[in-house]
Amino acid sequence: MLRKSVAVMKGLLGMTAPTEVTRGRRFIAVIECVLNQNARDTGAACFPAMNFALLQQCHAHDVGILQMPCPEVTALGFERRRAVGQSLRQALDSEHGRSRCHALAVDTADRIEGYLSQGCELLAVVGGNPRSPGCAIHHGPEGLREESGIFMKALQEELRRRGREVVFQPMRDHDPLLLQEDLARLQDVLVSARK
Repeated sequence: MLRKSVAVMKGLLGMTAPTEVTRGRRFIAVIECVLNQNARDTGAACFPAMNFALLQQCHAHDVGILQMPCPEVTALGFERRRAVGQSLRQALDSEHGRSRCHALAVDTADRIEGYLSQGCELLAVVGGNPRSPGCAIHHGPEGLREESGIFMKALQEELRRRGREVVFQPMRDHDPLLLQEDLARLQDVLVSARK
């Protein structure tokens, strides 16, 4: 009876017996606050907990998620400690902030390389809102533009140094229309990678 119940539960949860081919071997790297809005600065959260629509898309297409640590928290602490009158962007664009973002980019690229060495495929790096000091994504002809987040620029530079060209995708959840646009673009990336 118990065995039958466990088998029914596995079926309901979409689980299969563990094998070498069970894993989808495809993933995206996502900034921390998309999956945990508690990491956002006071007043910046757009959801009570997470961007569930992104999770649903990944689940529907058997795509895993690598959660990248928040560069603001890494460099400045949860309180976003900085000099009086200094913006978050200025604090991250300081020698200390750039150094911390560079170290975080190297660590993140190492994690990505670990997955790639196991035969996984990185489909995209998902960043944040247009005004995010660490994770904004603004595209230019040669990659991320200057106004992109300090961490995103450091990560793109580090991945390119390693010979990796990766799609950088914003997730602009501060605006429902832009969020829908970004989710549709991510959907296209996930679907086209499956072919």
